[in-house]
Amino acid sequence: MQEIVSYLVQHPEVLEQVMFGKASLLGVDNDQLLSIIKAFEGFELQGKVTLWNLNKG
Repeated sequence: MQEIVSYLVQHPEVLEQVMFGKASLLGVDNDQLLSIIKAFEGFELQGKVTLWNLNKG
C-alpha cells in the first residue's frame, strides 16, 4: 500500500484516471481505494488552501 501511495504522490495524473474509472490499481480492494481517494482529496484541498494563503499575502 505504501508503494502505491508513493507512486500516486509522484504521478497524480494516475490517481485522476483511477477516480474517473479510466485506470485501476491492481491489488487494491474497493475499501482501500476509497481510503486512498479520500486521503488525496484532503491533501489536495489543504494544498490549495495553503497556496491561496501564500498568494494572498
